[in-house]
Amino acid sequence: METSTEAWSGFECFDQVQKILERNKELIGRINANHDSRDPERLRENVALIRELNDNIAHVVELYRHVSVDLKESVDKSTTQA
Repeated sequence: METSTEAWSGFECFDQVQKILERNKELIGRINANHDSRDPERLRENVALIRELNDNIAHVVELYRHVSVDLKESVDKSTTQA
């Protein structure tokens, strides 16, 4: 039988996910401020900010996919050992 530490090893990425989500919150605030300003230079800056936001979202999805696979493998392993 696995120890609880081994069973939860797939969840180490939650801290990383939280940091990315906090960064996304900052990005969204800057994007909104730039949009509200209607300044052409700040609106151009939004292109890069939106790309970063999109990349961050894709990274979070990948991290959650990894957690899901690890959890399924852990459950399958513990089920076959029972």
